[in-house]
Amino acid sequence: MAQASQEQGAVGTADPEEDSPNMIVYRKIEDIITRIQDETDGVPIRTVKSFMSKIPSVVTGSDIVQWLMKNLFIEDPAEALHIGSLIAAQGYIFPISDHVLTLKDDGTFYRFQVSYWTNMEQRRCPIY
Repeated sequence: MAQASQEQGAVGTADPEEDSPNMIVYRKIEDIITRIQDETDGVPIRTVKSFMSKIPSVVTGSDIVQWLMKNLFIEDPAEALHIGSLIAAQGYIFPISDHVLTLKDDGTFYRFQVSYWTNMEQRRCPIY
């Protein structure tokens, strides 16, 4: 009897967390981030000159909003800005000169977070 219940438990071995609404959203965000970082079709990542130094590997908020509108077929800039802000709030992109994790449709510089620190990677890491 105990063996039968173990076998039944083995039938549904799918991790219920993988199908949770949060995980579905994280997978969609990571798909967007992968596409936005693409070397040919993504947002241009560049080094910009500041007053006394260079700022490497940045994109502007307006570049991100324009890319989202073009590639996700969004007509309203406010909607693209909202999606970008949701992505920033989850820690996938961050402003380099501000502590508020939101996206601005201007010349503010942003960087992409290293994938280790994003939600999906934390989920896969055994210590979390």
